[in-house]
Amino acid sequence: MSEPLLLEFPQGVSDAIQYERSLWAHSAEEDAAFYSVSGIAMASAQPGTPIKVQEDANLAQNYTLPPNTAVSRFIYVSESLSGERRPVSGYVLWPYMPRLDANGGNQVVAWAHGTSGTTVSTAPSKFKNLWNHFIAPYQLVLQGYVVVATDYAGLGVGKDQNNQSIAHDFFASSSVATDVVYSVQAAKKAFPQLSESFVVLGHSQGGGATWGVAQKHAVSKIPGYLGAIAISPATSVLDNPEPFGSLIAATMAPGIAALYPEFDYNEFFTPDGLELFNKIVKLDCASSTTIPILLTLAGDLLKPDWASNEWLLKYDNLTANGGRKISGPLLVIQGDNDPMVNYNNTVKKLGAALDLSPTSHVQLFRLPGTSHTPAVTGSQRIWMDWIADRFAGVQLKPFDKNANFTSVVTPARNLSSYVPELNWFVGAATEAYQTP
Repeated sequence: MSEPLLLEFPQGVSDAIQYERSLWAHSAEEDAAFYSVSGIAMASAQPGTPIKVQEDANLAQNYTLPPNTAVSRFIYVSESLSGERRPVSGYVLWPYMPRLDANGGNQVVAWAHGTSGTTVSTAPSKFKNLWNHFIAPYQLVLQGYVVVATDYAGLGVGKDQNNQSIAHDFFASSSVATDVVYSVQAAKKAFPQLSESFVVLGHSQGGGATWGVAQKHAVSKIPGYLGAIAISPATSVLDNPEPFGSLIAATMAPGIAALYPEFDYNEFFTPDGLELFNKIVKLDCASSTTIPILLTLAGDLLKPDWASNEWLLKYDNLTANGGRKISGPLLVIQGDNDPMVNYNNTVKKLGAALDLSPTSHVQLFRLPGTSHTPAVTGSQRIWMDWIADRFAGVQLKPFDKNANFTSVVTPARNLSSYVPELNWFVGAATEAYQTP
């Protein structure tokens, strides 16, 4: 990122990027060394193989973790949509008192994060608070679960062993689902004390990933997989209301181009839209900064016929959720006031999946008056209990097409009494008086 490029944006963009960089746990030089896999032989390495492990990533106490928790970082082999081996980074969050399974293994929850960005500097493992902090990962580790969290391909590790750039497959649920599954397998090899069994929990893009894991399990059984929880899940880019639909489609472009070289950016973007998008890629900053910038061109970012683009449709058909078999217990949670993921569409897509999977164990919880991210915090008791039940071996009844698979949560207070959106962020304390 260059200073002249920043001058083309309002001062607020520079302020946002400065703040974002202040949240990095390590220096740019330290991260460059850790996330580099240049020269590491990977051709014969199977997906799910760890290739670099940093057992104690918090020696300098740079992360803003809850007391009595620890974090490791690792890089492992995953697989691209075209079947090629590629390196992906992630982290492992360790509890002080891990929950144990019957064999003495530390119980594992795989966390699939919501959108942090689409470029190399936006990996959750780079941030002091691991991006999603108390929204889910910290809550899980404080309950005694070992949290294994992939960054997803293209975030963190930006180039492969041959120094070729790795595109992030944004909104490609089958791709990030692959990263989730192999992150768990790699973590188990790196840390033998982890349990063989695991549960997957994800939100937004990560909710799409967990749904994608349920689809993968229907095709080929995943060892140790106990079930998935998808909160505010991504399904298909074509399902998202505007202005988010075209914004999501724009950020999918690098992934589409990586799989289909015939994809032409100029046939997809407007001239102004492509110019802005290329600048944003160079900024290399998190979604909390890029989304407001992209919204300045709402309605004029992509060509009017973007939704019928041949390569977008091929990519979406290959990677989207819904209309495919699912297997294993699946819990879906969503607010009915979500501006990014339409609740009724989620019901429709889940119904289509159930038509193909009539014996699946599926449940949907609707949270009245609840938005996108608050669906995670508002439903914590539900998903925590569900995770504990899976490890305890509690059996679920198969889906009954004649029964209602939707449960509606009843809040204790009037909806107007509740905080509607996240209005805080976990930062480092620099003075003693800043901590209670």
